[in-house]
Amino acid sequence: MNATFRLTSIGVLLLTLVACSPKAMEPLARSAAEDTVPVKTYVCEDGRIVRALYPNGESASLTLEGNSYQLKTAVSGSGARYTGDGLQWWTKDDEGMLAPLKSTEEIASNPGVRCVPPYRVPVAPPEPGTPGGLPDDRTPLDERPAKAGSAQAAATVVETYFALIESGRTEDAAQLRADGMRQDLGSYLTLGAQIGAPGLVTAAAGSLYVDVPVSVYGRYASGAAYLKGGKVVLRRADDHANTSADARRWRIAQFQLDTYPSASRPTR
Repeated sequence: MNATFRLTSIGVLLLTLVACSPKAMEPLARSAAEDTVPVKTYVCEDGRIVRALYPNGESASLTLEGNSYQLKTAVSGSGARYTGDGLQWWTKDDEGMLAPLKSTEEIASNPGVRCVPPYRVPVAPPEPGTPGGLPDDRTPLDERPAKAGSAQAAATVVETYFALIESGRTEDAAQLRADGMRQDLGSYLTLGAQIGAPGLVTAAAGSLYVDVPVSVYGRYASGAAYLKGGKVVLRRADDHANTSADARRWRIAQFQLDTYPSASRPTR
């Protein structure tokens, strides 16, 4: 627990990720080739993403910054080396080296950049007060158990929501949403979430509302890093309204998340 904000950190390696809203996190399109030949994704030290197809033992098809490159196998002392379309792609174990290849070269003189699988490049959470991060709130949190119906109880709902999503319990997580929507978890590789201290409870038209700051970060299945920051709006019935106890429980009414640039690099 941090003195300035409540933190929920969720790490998932495989394909268990959250989509906070249909607009906030969009699914990735797949090609017909990807359905039959496994695609290997790499994150390079300069931030570029390489997606590689190895349809046979003689070639490699790379996708880099929206462009496709067709490479053929070349002689190598170790590992597998591919050249073509002005590129050299040299792999060994689960790493690769990407380098430009001049038309007069058989082996690239440029050492290139190192590229590794996305799961080896965690995305760091943003600092409070920075774009996409939580507000830089210096007010210490109340560590006592949250009182039912309080703003802190609303923040606990958000923490619970992300914890359930992380564990794949989407049906349970859907019960914490006003729309009951069950999230599609298939488009993301990793997730981290920071949950901030809640704002003040406000009233309108027989309902109570509270905003909870959220920062969500991780990697898409493509390997690209993402950072989304903003707030989750929760709603419940007013205590004085003639409603059931269930209606007076906080539920997530809306995700208001903006996308921010997120930079991450492999560590040597």
